[in-house]
Amino acid sequence: MVFIPTETNHWVDESFERLARMVKDYDEFLELRWIPPERRTREDRKPYIIYDIIRNVEVLYASELDNPQEILTRLYMADTTRNDVLGLLEANEQANQAYNMQRQADQYEEAADQAKFMINTRLHTFKMNGKKFDGHTLRVKE
Repeated sequence: MVFIPTETNHWVDESFERLARMVKDYDEFLELRWIPPERRTREDRKPYIIYDIIRNVEVLYASELDNPQEILTRLYMADTTRNDVLGLLEANEQANQAYNMQRQADQYEEAADQAKFMINTRLHTFKMNGKKFDGHTLRVKE
């Protein structure tokens, strides 16, 4: 699990940063926001909120214990007109696929950045992901 810093010097799980991008891709007028502990007003103290910036209303709240796929499923279900079991299963499957595709795209982007660094480096040796590489032959050094 990796955490990223916020503007308020708190740390947030990277999966929620990915979820924020996915919510924005799903609907450009929705935002996943993080509420700092001192500004939470609800009794349940949930730190995440999906907010509609056009209507200025809260769409849903989520806790740290909710995984991003569950939050996407709830968002998709709130958007459907039918509330049946089949609709829930379809929304859940769609949320899982979308989240996994975004995670894979992030991993590909990171690998491409690492490859670009390895190709363009002028260093004789460098460390990446705990392994030491020879910069000329791009082989792992023992």
